[in-house]
Amino acid sequence: MSMIEKVLIGIAVGDAYGAGVEFQDRDWIRKHVDFTKFVNARSRIQVENEKRKIFIENYHEWDYTDDTEMTIGLMKALISGEGFSESLLIEKWKGEYENGKQIKGYGRNGHGSMAWFYSGSKSIEEVRAFQKERTNPGNAPAMRSVPLGLLNESLINEYASINARATHPNTNAILSSQCVSWAAEYLLVKDGDPAKIIEYCFEKIDLNNEYRTYLIAVDQLGRYDDLKEEDFRVLCGRQPIEPPYFLSGIKGLPSDSKFTAGCVLYVLKNAKNAFDALKKSIWLGGDVDSVASITTGIMSGKTGLDSIPKYMLNKVEGIPYLKKMASEFNKIVA
Repeated sequence: MSMIEKVLIGIAVGDAYGAGVEFQDRDWIRKHVDFTKFVNARSRIQVENEKRKIFIENYHEWDYTDDTEMTIGLMKALISGEGFSESLLIEKWKGEYENGKQIKGYGRNGHGSMAWFYSGSKSIEEVRAFQKERTNPGNAPAMRSVPLGLLNESLINEYASINARATHPNTNAILSSQCVSWAAEYLLVKDGDPAKIIEYCFEKIDLNNEYRTYLIAVDQLGRYDDLKEEDFRVLCGRQPIEPPYFLSGIKGLPSDSKFTAGCVLYVLKNAKNAFDALKKSIWLGGDVDSVASITTGIMSGKTGLDSIPKYMLNKVEGIPYLKKMASEFNKIVA
């Protein structure tokens, strides 16, 4: 099995398992999730009844979400051989969404602001305008960036920026896409020392003061098992989550590009293998499926799939399709 195949399967496993418990409080997860079985807690997400429909409608256990779907769409843009651009990405993401809709009979769960575009209620220009000036841009650019780390390193910052600008032309969203891309390159291509992963990002990315200060604080945190409440505030922002960050009122990771990338780097710095990365991601609480998909994917490529429980590999959606996509992508990065 190729490294890319392991990465893509790991992304889907982390995404699918994380989707079952996303937006749950960190303490609730510690009490109710032991990773021996799938836990579907989406019906207890603490939102108004009319909004809960978004999270449970057309959701099925072990389906991967928009994280994996958009990662595949990005890979298809690269495989196409066409000039890598915002418009090409939008075309491939919409095509992948419609492909899933045709097969399943409904659109895949997830999709924050992109759901407006897919439904036709907003144009892509309106989606970009919504994300551009937000202090808390969504984490979609980070969640779909892993394959970019497998390209020639001269392309990574540029392509990661294009990936973000396609939907989130926001400084922190761009930096988050670059952080995840370089993390993948460092661990999968360079086989770098995880302890130095944040230091490596400092070398490769022109970070602004806000982002650099945040990552310095994350890098100074101790071992994962020793984290205290004040440490989770460093990683995830104010706890419990406060508006405008989502989901307010719970302890965990909000839907935010910067905090997502910071948590990814911290988990990768501390994870022993793919399953350990998945658990450490889920234990954060909050918007865990994106972090779990990224970290489980990267660590699957680095350490293999053997640590992941067999029931997860047997149940996750789309293994034959993921293997096919990995084979096609492997040809362009070989």
